[in-house]
Amino acid sequence: MFPIHLDLGFKVVHYYEGFYFFVSLLAAAWLVGLRLKKAGLDLEIYVGSLPWILLAAFLGARIFHFLFWDVAAVQANPWGFFRLWEGGMSITGGLAGGGLAGYLCLRRAKVDFFHYFAVASPAILLGQALGRVGCFLNGDAWGIPTQLPWGIALPRFGVRLPSLVLDQRFPSEAWLWSVREGFTSPLAMATVPLHPTQLYEFFGDLLLAGLVVWLVRSLRRTPGPWSRALWLHLGGYSLLRFGLEFLHGDRDLTLWAGMTALQIGLLAFGGLSVGLYAKARGRAQA
Repeated sequence: MFPIHLDLGFKVVHYYEGFYFFVSLLAAAWLVGLRLKKAGLDLEIYVGSLPWILLAAFLGARIFHFLFWDVAAVQANPWGFFRLWEGGMSITGGLAGGGLAGYLCLRRAKVDFFHYFAVASPAILLGQALGRVGCFLNGDAWGIPTQLPWGIALPRFGVRLPSLVLDQRFPSEAWLWSVREGFTSPLAMATVPLHPTQLYEFFGDLLLAGLVVWLVRSLRRTPGPWSRALWLHLGGYSLLRFGLEFLHGDRDLTLWAGMTALQIGLLAFGGLSVGLYAKARGRAQA
């Protein structure tokens, strides 16, 4: 665990998960370029589209964060949407925004978006996995208490960079939540052991990346709709995230059957993706 406070000299940015989000985006963008080049696809089209994809990913990440977790904050202060240094990024929203921008840009360039996405998908999933490692280090997206041996106690305070001094002025959201829910003593310097939901998603992303790699290799041997990789990626991630939300301590209010608004959306989109995958697979076998 390494929750960070970035000391910029004139301002200290506390618990800045956006730092990890930014790193994961850059890593994914670089890996996607390598995979497209190796596959012999037009790299210039990708490079020309990349600024729009990154911008849309940032916007999607912010929109999803406020839409599903903090609507009241943006209603009270709409300008807070643009205060990126205060954090608030959703990987789900980043994927949705970046994917939509990629589709529009590549369609405008008159190339096969589904082929490009199939090649890029494992790199994107690696970026998603890296982002979840960042969430783990920063203490975001924490889980509910557990007695399992791999439960993780999250620290009460973060470390200020570059001085590496413990900053005791701002306790972490995970610690505050754990105290508020009665799981942790107000005097404790760490929470009770919590489910490392960030790492669960990390391993889930890696598993999904392996499945996409296997699918892409099979599609190269037996030509079929490249769209199958898109629906496997998006549908698989939607269902993975849907399940993990039940273990999240920072989940929003439930709306129906113990599910949050995000979970209902994820379940619906996951089901749609499964149907579209099956339809594409059926066309390939016809």
